[in-house]
Amino acid sequence: MRQLSIDDSIQNALVKEGLLTEAQLSQARKIQRQLNGQKTLGEVLVEMNWVSGPRLIEFLSRQRSKMRVEEILVARRLVSENDVKAAIEAQRKSPSPTKRIGDILIEMGLVEERHIVEALAEKFALQVVDPDISQIDMELIRRTSLKYLRRQVALPLKLEAGTLQLLVSDPTRTNFVEEMARLFQCRVQLSLATSALILQKLDLIDAVLQGKESGIADYQKVKYHSLETQPQTQNAEDRVIQMVDQLIRSAIEEGASDVHIEPMANKLRVRYRLDGVLVHKMDYPRDYTPRIVSRIKILADADVAERRKHQDGRMFVRTDKQEIDIRVSFYATVYGENVVLRILNKASLISLQELGFAPNILRIYSEDVLAVPSGITLITGPTGSGKTTTLYSSIDYCNDPTVKIITCEDPVEYVIDGISQCSINEKIGLTFNETLRSIVRQDPDVIVIGEIRDRFSADVAVQSALTGHKVFATFHTEDSVGALVRLINMGIETSLIASTIGAVLAQRLVRKVCSNCHEAYMPEDRVLRRFSLSRQALKDYTLFQGKGCSVCNFTGYRGRVGLYELLVPNADIRDAILQMRTMQEIRQISLDSCNLCTMQEDGMVKALQGITTLDEVLENAPRVFHQRPLDALLGIVG
Repeated sequence: MRQLSIDDSIQNALVKEGLLTEAQLSQARKIQRQLNGQKTLGEVLVEMNWVSGPRLIEFLSRQRSKMRVEEILVARRLVSENDVKAAIEAQRKSPSPTKRIGDILIEMGLVEERHIVEALAEKFALQVVDPDISQIDMELIRRTSLKYLRRQVALPLKLEAGTLQLLVSDPTRTNFVEEMARLFQCRVQLSLATSALILQKLDLIDAVLQGKESGIADYQKVKYHSLETQPQTQNAEDRVIQMVDQLIRSAIEEGASDVHIEPMANKLRVRYRLDGVLVHKMDYPRDYTPRIVSRIKILADADVAERRKHQDGRMFVRTDKQEIDIRVSFYATVYGENVVLRILNKASLISLQELGFAPNILRIYSEDVLAVPSGITLITGPTGSGKTTTLYSSIDYCNDPTVKIITCEDPVEYVIDGISQCSINEKIGLTFNETLRSIVRQDPDVIVIGEIRDRFSADVAVQSALTGHKVFATFHTEDSVGALVRLINMGIETSLIASTIGAVLAQRLVRKVCSNCHEAYMPEDRVLRRFSLSRQALKDYTLFQGKGCSVCNFTGYRGRVGLYELLVPNADIRDAILQMRTMQEIRQISLDSCNLCTMQEDGMVKALQGITTLDEVLENAPRVFHQRPLDALLGIVG
C-alpha cells in the first residue's frame, strides 16, 4: 500500500518519536529484504504489531506534509539530489525566481507534470482524479468564466452539501481557492490533475456549451441533422456529437496517425498512435460506448444497426487549415465494437525530398527509376513502414499533364488532382481482379496497383510492364532482395522478373530525436559492436539522444524518418534471378555489384548525423551481418 510506504528519511523519525526501537526497525528491514520487496516496510511493522495501522498512517501523513515536493520526488527515486541542486541553481539564475522547483524539473525534462501532481497529492493528502464530462455540473461553469478558469487552470466539478469540488493542478494557490469559496459561498474541497488534462476538459466543455462543431466539414453537418431522428434526448445527443468532434479534432492537431477507441470491462479507452507508438489519452464511462460508436458509424456511412459483424467505413473532414480523409474500422469484441480511425492527412502528402532519402539514393531513385518510362517499381516493407506515403510521393513526382496515371487501390488513401483513382468496393462487385482487368484498357502510361497480393495481380503487373507501361505497386516483404525471391516463389517466370523489375525500394520508419531536448551521448559498447563501430571511429561525429520532455511526451523522440534500401537490378543481378540463385547469393551480388546500401546502414548514417539513434535503428531495421568501412558507406549514400 502506497500510504504505508516508508522512505529512508522517515525511518529515523519513527525511532526518534518513540514509535519504534532501533532493534524493531532493523528487524523489520531484514524481514522486508527476505520478502524481496513484496511488502512495504510499513506493512511489515503493522503485521508484526509493533505499531498500529491508523497510528502509522497519521504519523506518515504528518511527516510528509512537512516535506517539500522535491524531497518527495527524491524519496520516490524519480530524481536525484544532484538534479534538485541543479534545479535550485537554475531557479536562482532565472529571471523569474518565484518559479517552482517542480516546474523547473519539468522544463529540464527530468520528470513529467503527473509526477509533480502525484507528489503534491501525497504532501497534501489529496486525490488525483480524471473526471468524465458527464460528471461535471455545467451550471457551475456558467456561473464563472471559461476564460477565467483557463487562466487559473481550474475546473469546478460539483457543488453538494455546501462543498464545492474543485479540480486544480496547484493546491498551494490559496488566494484563488478563497476567491472560489467567496464566489460560491461554500467550502472548497480540492482534487488534483495535470494542467494539460484540466485544459483539455475545459476545451471539451467549451464545445458543449457553445454547440460548436469544431471545424468539421459540411459533409458531416448533414449527418448531424440526421441524428435528430435518433431516439435520444437532445442534450445527450449534443454531448456525444461534441465528444466525437473533439476527439477527432484533438487527434488531428496532435498529428496522430490512428485513433483507437476500445471498449473494456469498466470503461471506454481512447489511445492515439503518435510516431508509431500508442499513447493512452483518455477514458470515457462504459455507458458511452454504444452512443459514441453509433455516432462514428453515422459519419462513416456504416450500418448503425449491425453490431455483430466487422465493418469498414470512411469519413471526410475539413478543418480550418486542411482536408482530412479518415478510414474507419469497426471490430466486434466481447465488450462491444472496437473502433480504429486511420487519419489520412492530404496536407501530409510530402515531396520525395522531404522523405529522408540520402542524397545519392534520392538522385538514383528520381533519375534512374522514376524518370524511366517503363518497368515495375516495387515499394516493400511491413505494415506501418511508410510504403503508402512513399508510393504517393512517387506518383505525385511523376504526375504531369502529358502522362495518364490510373490506380487500383483498396481503398484510395490520398486523393491527388490529375490522377484517375479507383477504390475497390466488393459490395457492388467492383473487385480487385475485375478492376485490374479493366485498367489496361484505359490507355494508361502509369499504372498503380495498391498491393501485389497474389499471382493474378503479379501477372497483371508483369504483363503491363512488358507492354511498355510504368507500374508502381506495394509488396509485403522483409527487404529488397526478398521481393525478388517472393515473386519467384509465386510462380512468376524468372525471365519475366529479370526483364520487368526496374527497382525495389524497401523501407522502415524510425523515430527522430526530439529537437527540444536532444543531448550528445555515446552509445553502449554492445550497440557499437552491432554496427562494427569503435569509439575511435566516432571521434569526428556527435550522436544525439532525447532526454524526454513535454514536447515529445517524455519519449525523447518526435516525428519519424524513413530508412531506405534501393535495389536497381543490373546485369549481374538479372543473371542471378535467371539462375534462381538463393536470397543470400543475390544479396551478396547486390552489395558487391550494385553498392546496395541496406536499411541498417542507412539508419547508421542517419544516427551519425544526429537524426535518430543507433538503438532505434537496431529496433526497426532488418539486421545485416556484412560490414563495410564507414568511409566507403558514406561515399555510397553521399
